[in-house]
Order: sequence, then C-alpha cells, then structure tokens
Amino acid sequence: MEEKSNFQSRFVNYVKRNVPQNINLAHELADLLEVSKDSAYRRLRNSTPITIDEAMVICDRFNLNLSYFFSSKYQIVPFSFNKLLSGDGGLISYLIGMKSVIEEGLAKEARVIFAAEDIPVFHHFEYPKLAGFKLFYWQKAVMNEAFLTGQKYRVDLLHPDVLNASLELAEAYNKIESVEIWTEESINATLRQILYFVESGQFEDLDYALAVLADMELMIANLQKKAERSSKTMDDNKNFVLYNSEVRIGNNCILIEKEDGRVVYISHNTFNSIRTESRDFCDETALWMENLIRKSTSINDVSEKHRFQFFKVQFNKIEEVRRKIAEQQ
Repeated sequence: MEEKSNFQSRFVNYVKRNVPQNINLAHELADLLEVSKDSAYRRLRNSTPITIDEAMVICDRFNLNLSYFFSSKYQIVPFSFNKLLSGDGGLISYLIGMKSVIEEGLAKEARVIFAAEDIPVFHHFEYPKLAGFKLFYWQKAVMNEAFLTGQKYRVDLLHPDVLNASLELAEAYNKIESVEIWTEESINATLRQILYFVESGQFEDLDYALAVLADMELMIANLQKKAERSSKTMDDNKNFVLYNSEVRIGNNCILIEKEDGRVVYISHNTFNSIRTESRDFCDETALWMENLIRKSTSINDVSEKHRFQFFKVQFNKIEEVRRKIAEQQ
C-alpha cells in the first residue's frame, strides 16, 4: 500500500508542477472526474486512490504523459516528440515552443547543459543571414517542403516573422545559465551544409554563401568573447561555461536541471528532438555529461593563448570553406 501511495504522491506532484498556476486544481478535478470538491481534495492529499482511468483522464486534460511513471525495472523510457510542421506557420510555432521551454527554465532558475555534436543552433539565430540559411536548409533539404521546390537561398527569402521568432529564441537562450560541451568538430555540420548548397547550386548567388559564412565568422568571434567573459549577454551575468571535449559526443543532447527535476532533450531528424523526464534516464544522462566534463578542458578558464588556439581552429575551418567557394566563382 505504501508503494501505491508513493506512486500517487509522485503523480499528484507531477500534475501540480505542470498545471498552470491560475487553475484551481481541486475544482478542476472535481469537474473533470465528476466528483465532489471534497473528494477531489482527498485525491490530492492521497487519502483517496486515483484510479488508472482517472489518471488517464487527468493526463489527457493537461497533456501529460502517464508513462513517465513506469517502473525503471521494465527498462522502459518514455519520450514525447513534437515535430516541426510544414510551412512558415509551423516553423514559427516550433520556434515559439522552443522559446517557451527556455522561458520556463528561466522562471525556475534552471541550468542547461548542452553536449553539442553541432554548435547549439541558438547561437546561429543571433545572425540574420546565418539564421535564414539554417531555417531554409531545414525546410528544403531535410523536410523537402513543396513550396520551396525550385527556390534557391537568398538572404531576404524567409518571412520576417520567422527571423524575429528565431532571434527572440536566441535572446531567451542568452539569458539562461548554460554549460556547453563542444568538440573541435562541432562547427563542421553547418559548414558542410553551406558547402552542399554551394556545390549543388542552391544559392541564388555565391555572394549569399559568402554572406552566410561572414555571419558564421562573426558568431565564432562573439562566442570567443563570451567564453572569455563567461557571459552570453556580454555583461557581469556569469551564465556561460564552454568546454572542449576530445571525446566524440555522438549526438546533440540537452539536460535541463530545474528546482523540481530534470528534463532531457535528444536531437532527432536533424532539428527535432525527443523529450523525457524519466528520472533514471535523466540521472544517467547527468552522469554521462559529468564524465564528459571531467575529460574536457574549460575554454573559459584556460590561458588566453589556449582559448585563442581553440577558436583559431574554428576560424581556419571557415576560411577553408571560403576558399572552396572562391573556386566555384
């Protein structure tokens, strides 16, 4: 009976954490389960059992996932998946959804730990030409959007609302405390995407490719300054730690540590992600990231010489792509 009570207590706490604060949960449950308010309060106090049917109704009402409470002994890890929908409207909704996750983390004084196979896309979104390219690449090369058939990338192609949404996401990310673990190869993915578009004639003009590359160079230069100051906002807000890992990371993985628990996001299909609050999985991910950090070098704390050398590798890779573009002209 104690195990059942503990399960219900965890479930009730999970519901309370995820229901908007302006909702009176007891009154909502009374209406939802068609019981008295007193009976609803007894369920919230764990003095009356919540049946499996009631739990499913509650989860459906508040868009929660009952499978988060499966016992770890079954080795089942439940994930939720929110894919990018077609069209500019879907892209804006996707970006706004990501921003909401960051803002929720800010409200709960969360810390983000990002094991970055690729440079975190939030950084790209600060620079309009680079942001436009990344979003266009997602829609055309990965999603095969029909409305982009025959279209080539130019810097003014994307709707301003899309770029505004991406910039607002970047600004939100810059405010949250984050630890990023890169390798020297983290920059490669975006550079390969640029080269692919160059070599397949997907830029309307190669000057656009050079403009995207210039934005990327500016991004790296600013990240070097942010690492030196330990701040993404370039002020006294010490909210940024950057590590260089010599161990290959293998995928993009984000761990968000909040006062009420942990959440893990793992990249899926290039830009989408799958999400879980599974306690065992999140704890295991945290241990993996701690191990990565122990084997990494802090770019913030190393000497100016070593920090310069780390970013010099990134600048050299950008320059190599610039030379390849010049050969195409």
